[in-house]
Amino acid sequence: MTILEEPLNAADRELGDGDTGTMLTRLLRALASVDIRGISLSEAFNTLAFTASASTGSSLGTLISAALFAVSRQTQSHTGPWPASETATLLRSARDAMLELGKSRLGDKTIIDSVDAVAVSIDGLNGWAAIMNAAVEAAEAVILHFRGRSCRVGRARIWPEKSRDLDDPGMVAFAALVRTVATDYPVCRGETVRRTR
Repeated sequence: MTILEEPLNAADRELGDGDTGTMLTRLLRALASVDIRGISLSEAFNTLAFTASASTGSSLGTLISAALFAVSRQTQSHTGPWPASETATLLRSARDAMLELGKSRLGDKTIIDSVDAVAVSIDGLNGWAAIMNAAVEAAEAVILHFRGRSCRVGRARIWPEKSRDLDDPGMVAFAALVRTVATDYPVCRGETVRRTR
């Protein structure tokens, strides 16, 4: 994400404060410093959520924290490795928590549309390679899908005409995160994740 810090800041300057890249870099560094070894999946997500909340006061950071808290609740009664086939369930929980906190709707051209698109694309898939390939394609396709549409929430809504031709920085960041997970940290076992770029 460090590589994308300035491009994301530049994209955000077109529509907002110009700090999306810096905020996400700070948040990801904070998350990477957390030791979650030896605790349950739910406890791990809860710890990450608190860390995310403390690392940034931005609206996007707050949404990410809410998503992590929701996933923590969703996995509370689960033990052992999370089944790949149920990953869409976690994303739907994250999506709903973000929608509620942000007082927004699907179609507003935000990172939440990206989360929803990935959840839909991986629903019913079983196997980490298939899931990650579908997730990367969906996260990138949804950005193209929303080009030509105005941002309807946040500061960007003030410039509806300008925002039509600009990609939402949160959506771009989410696609980059999904792509990084798929290519640099494959969680599949013995399966090949397609490198799209």
